[in-house]
Amino acid sequence: HYKIYIIDEVHMLSLSAFNALLKTLEEPPPHVIFIMATTEMQKIPLTILSRCQRFEFRRLTHEQVVDRLKFILKEEGIQISEEGLRTIASGSDGSLRDALSLLDQVLSFFGTNVGKSVWLNDKQVVEALGVADSNAVSLYWEGLLNKDVQSCLKLIGDNYMAGVDLKHFAERCLEELRCLY
Repeated sequence: HYKIYIIDEVHMLSLSAFNALLKTLEEPPPHVIFIMATTEMQKIPLTILSRCQRFEFRRLTHEQVVDRLKFILKEEGIQISEEGLRTIASGSDGSLRDALSLLDQVLSFFGTNVGKSVWLNDKQVVEALGVADSNAVSLYWEGLLNKDVQSCLKLIGDNYMAGVDLKHFAERCLEELRCLY
């Protein structure tokens, strides 16, 4: 009954393209629905915004991401430890699309075939993603609280030598601190 047009990254349209779209938005055919997606709302002309319903999507919680990953993995016959799923969810920053990309990265790292019964633990997830495990993050905060600068610096050095992205390590430390709130 309807024809749906999805315009992703709509903010990338030129002014001429927005003007052409404006005519259609002012008098849309009754069977057409436009869905425009953007992360940069300020780049869309007000003449377009005033003719649209606006829906802002929020980040998913870690639990929502983990639950969805569990469902998908169950359907595929693959198991990943709870801590491994939490590591993936943490890296996704509330985006299910990013979580699925990270999951694909983990599965391809180990050559896992969908439909094949596989069990991956949290250490394997950490290895595949090249991130710091939650134990390292906890040890870092413990060292800071105990004012043990040497252990903190050694931990950072060990993670660096293990191939961990230090930017991600810092983000995980801040994430753990945020979760305490």
